[in-house]
Amino acid sequence: MLQKLTQIDSNLSIVKILIVSHNEAVRKEIKLGLQSSPRALLTFADTAKSALSILRRSQVDILLGDIDTPDLDGWRLSRLVRSGILKCPTDIPIIMVSSTWCERIAEVTAREYGVNHVLPLEHIDRIPKIVDDFYEKKNSPPPKQRLLVIEDQSDTSDLIRRVLDKTFDIQVAEDGKKGLFEWEHGQHDLVLLDLMLPKLAGKDVLTEIMKQKPDQAVVIMTAHASADQAEELMLNGAVDFIPKPFRAEQLRKVCNIASLREDYLVSNAQFAERVKSLEERESAYKNLYESHHHLLDDLQSVVMELDSHLSITFLNRTWEQLMGFSVPESIGRPLEAFVAEEDSAKFARYKTKLHEALSNKNKNKKYEFELCLLDRQNEKIWTQLKISSSTSVNNLSTLTICLDNITERKQAQHELEHLAMHDSLTGLYNRRYFESSLEQLAVDATRYRRSHALIYIDLDYFKVINDTFGHHRGDEVLREVSQLLLKHIRKADLLCRLGGDEFAVLLHDTDIDKAKTFAAELQEVVRDCSFQLQEQRIHLGSSIGLAAIDGSAKNSEEYLMKADIALYVAKGRGRNLIHLYDADDRESEDMRLNVNWSQKIREGITENRILLYFQPVFDIKEDRISYYEALVRYRETDGTIVSPGQFIPALENTGEMQMLDRRIIELAITTLKDHSELTHIAINLSAQAFKDENLVPSIVNCLNSCNVSAKRLTFELTESASLFNLDITQRVISELHDLGCTFSVDDFGSGFSSFSYLKQLPADYIKLDGSFIQNLHNDQVDQALVRAIIQVVQALGKKAVAEYVENEEILNILKQMGIDFVQGYHIGYPEPVEKIFANLLTCE
Repeated sequence: MLQKLTQIDSNLSIVKILIVSHNEAVRKEIKLGLQSSPRALLTFADTAKSALSILRRSQVDILLGDIDTPDLDGWRLSRLVRSGILKCPTDIPIIMVSSTWCERIAEVTAREYGVNHVLPLEHIDRIPKIVDDFYEKKNSPPPKQRLLVIEDQSDTSDLIRRVLDKTFDIQVAEDGKKGLFEWEHGQHDLVLLDLMLPKLAGKDVLTEIMKQKPDQAVVIMTAHASADQAEELMLNGAVDFIPKPFRAEQLRKVCNIASLREDYLVSNAQFAERVKSLEERESAYKNLYESHHHLLDDLQSVVMELDSHLSITFLNRTWEQLMGFSVPESIGRPLEAFVAEEDSAKFARYKTKLHEALSNKNKNKKYEFELCLLDRQNEKIWTQLKISSSTSVNNLSTLTICLDNITERKQAQHELEHLAMHDSLTGLYNRRYFESSLEQLAVDATRYRRSHALIYIDLDYFKVINDTFGHHRGDEVLREVSQLLLKHIRKADLLCRLGGDEFAVLLHDTDIDKAKTFAAELQEVVRDCSFQLQEQRIHLGSSIGLAAIDGSAKNSEEYLMKADIALYVAKGRGRNLIHLYDADDRESEDMRLNVNWSQKIREGITENRILLYFQPVFDIKEDRISYYEALVRYRETDGTIVSPGQFIPALENTGEMQMLDRRIIELAITTLKDHSELTHIAINLSAQAFKDENLVPSIVNCLNSCNVSAKRLTFELTESASLFNLDITQRVISELHDLGCTFSVDDFGSGFSSFSYLKQLPADYIKLDGSFIQNLHNDQVDQALVRAIIQVVQALGKKAVAEYVENEEILNILKQMGIDFVQGYHIGYPEPVEKIFANLLTCE
């Protein structure tokens, strides 16, 4: 057999094989099998100690050993070789032979100890062929178990790869249909299945897998499973359940347990089959059982066997570690004796399923359920039982159970369920629970024509407390207000914290007049409470929006929107007021439109439908385009482009311009990164942007992450916005200048039209308001004003920019006046950046 080695590797003159066995018969058999090869140099060692001595002082090409070597078994000898502390290479082929044999256990153990091949003594004649195969396959390592991950989130599948790559051969499918296809065409030892999948839900994938292969090991992953849903999935065939997000150790443990469970069940089936075919060799079976019993004891799962009376007939030693009861005192006792009283009724229901499994009516069906046990100290231990039927030596039906301790998981699940429904700061129900409850009330109002109400509460000027005394004291105030409000809530009603200083109350079975009265009472509660913060006593107020839940809305979100609009109206009228939403109220309608635009812009940011168009600004003296002004646009889902005049006033009215400012800055800097030919751009900022304390740090972070120079940016602010808070404007401009950015005052002349404030404002550019420019060729007064403004701006050492230059005549007048820069449709229309440079290439 080994003559093939000459053809495979011409540099290999001698194959050094170390044979470790104390059994003379075994050594003789191996020697006879290998003696036909002139290239095989055989070295024998009758103990592991002598073998280690050889391995320390000389190199060996193949290690061939007997698992049952007395002083050090073959498994541990393999472990020493793979550790790298010996002279031989760590990846040399290792072959082990054993007088006792169970295929599955041998395969699992070999995989864990790095053994390339294990075979029984009766197949020792295969050794020469195995040796040849090693070199034909270039010493390939033992194969890993195959794992199929069906997960549509790439970050989750990447985490699984990092955690399990050393243990499993991993294949990933991004949706349910693809996952089912890959499973049907592969031989996977384990499947990690996400419940929330596109194209085919995880639950349906599980059902189909169980139809085709009921014993397939499937572990469920989900971020939103309840205890009932988890139980249902387990009863439908899954072997385990892991909530997301999960820790690496948790994932590794669940997958190892799942594979060990499958290994045990396969081993158990192999034992049963061997017993059936070798009934006359009962003593041999006993020896086989004892030789592998330590593997069961090393499992982290409890392995037990129940007879037809549901009494325990077998346990591994893990039971003692888990429960504190010894194996001998537990054998013969019914499993029910260890069940906690709170689960006794549940176990009575499970008995039916257990007896069904014993009846062998459905041999392929697996049963799984959770059960609370009591240990020796009467402490509760939550366990998960995975049950299958088997046949004992006496041909009696028995139940094989893998029992895992899931106490920590149950506790974590309980905590997660509480956190999922409650606000961590105040202990009140959170927004998620509120939205679910609101949806139920909306359905109830439509279906049964009952009236309910929604009260939306916002604490007035609470931000002042946070800014003045710190968020820690602000949190204390929120907790105290929460408890005061909770004392006034009926049991039938629901108080929730929606976030920040916003609360909501859902009133069941009430008309709107009673809701108004109750809202006034809550407002009085807030008004009456005061807080001693440092040396000041602070009194709070609240603005309240009311909406009737009367079945008139299409969905629950519409009721929340109505209450939100009513709240905005209450705050807009001076705060500390209560306003009831009314569709005929013009103020409410205007606010509804504003809120709609705010929601659309928020969705547009998430869905990447906020765009920047770029309009050139022309340098008169240099006779070239100096820079481009970035102008925001919104793209509807149908592709329609919306100009900023339609949505920016709405965002300003609702106080949400900051989110658009942040997005514009991010898009502009990203565009500079992607288009080096765009040397400089100007970005318009709102007055609200300068109230954002994180404005400058966010600009710095974005510049650094994109590796863009600040010198390529000019920020524009309108004259009126600049003067709104001159101190803040001066500070922010100074910080932007320190970064290397420049600054421009937009629409100069439209506001206060005072030249004196320009001396206080460190602006680089002054952009004249378009109302002076667009009729410049027909209005001598405009010409006089523009000429004066240009002269003053230039005298102050700043650059004058004219916008709304619509024709050649206006351009020539401005040139005569000595303008520095011009901008307008006559110079160039706003266009996407790709189109701008495509046009330039065409012109060239």
